[in-house]
Amino acid sequence: MTVTHTKGVWWEYYPETNIAGGPSGAAYATTAPSGAAELTPCNYPFNEEQTMPMAEYIQEAVEAPGQDISQKVVFTKGMKIIPGKLSQYMQNSTWLDWALGIAPVGNGGGALPKTFLLHWDDGNVEYTAYGCYITEYKLSISKGEYVKEEVTFMAYDVQAEAVAADDPPFDETTAVANFEDVGTTTITIDGSAIVDLDNAAITITNSYTEGTPGSYYHKYPYLLKRDVEIEMEFLTYEGDHILDMLSETADPCTIVFTPLGKCNFEATLMKPKPESVNINVIPEKGMKSYKVTFEIGGKSVFTTPA
Repeated sequence: MTVTHTKGVWWEYYPETNIAGGPSGAAYATTAPSGAAELTPCNYPFNEEQTMPMAEYIQEAVEAPGQDISQKVVFTKGMKIIPGKLSQYMQNSTWLDWALGIAPVGNGGGALPKTFLLHWDDGNVEYTAYGCYITEYKLSISKGEYVKEEVTFMAYDVQAEAVAADDPPFDETTAVANFEDVGTTTITIDGSAIVDLDNAAITITNSYTEGTPGSYYHKYPYLLKRDVEIEMEFLTYEGDHILDMLSETADPCTIVFTPLGKCNFEATLMKPKPESVNINVIPEKGMKSYKVTFEIGGKSVFTTPA
């Protein structure tokens, strides 16, 4: 009897040139990586459940006239991809850049997010997921904690194949971002400084089409739209109208984190989300903590400038 222990699991990635092509392969060719030279260690993972993408055939038990009362026939009518989700420490801007379509790093986002392959060992079998594309990215920042990345993604196809990995398969040498790495220089909303940040979160949601009808594969993930929300909670704020919803005309602002963990971050034309601002709340005796969630309020541009 075999007992699976997570000491034998690992995963690494490779940024694809063509969707689902693998290393230098043509689009949808699912060219397997040759080994460690074509795989990059992932960011160090949080010690919690990780979910890998998987291809699952849809097999349906069908019944029809002429069959015995306890008889059915099983047919395969398609295949679906189970999404993956990685929870990891922030050690670079790679995954944020990919989610926002920033390529190369530092330029304005807005393009189709980069696709990548993910190769992993689940303790029994090795798999490669090709044409992985990020559907949701969340960066969580909280006082006294490490900066956490949660990356949810889909894939074009998943195949069982063995490939030699790096040792170790995770980045164990690069310092991970913590709360002290957020805004150590400045955080501003439309140029007004934010001091005493308590927590923040950036959520990027990329919505796609559902693929080609009649195909087994989720083959053509056309990007439909992108939503970005920035949540913040802080004590000190000296701005004037940014948190004031009394003006009939919206006044989108620029939000700057210098830095945001392991990179700088700038978002233009963001506006307070309705009913997310606590401007009408007077707290119990003590200091007031401002809370606000910003959303896209124009032709927003997202960058991770040097």
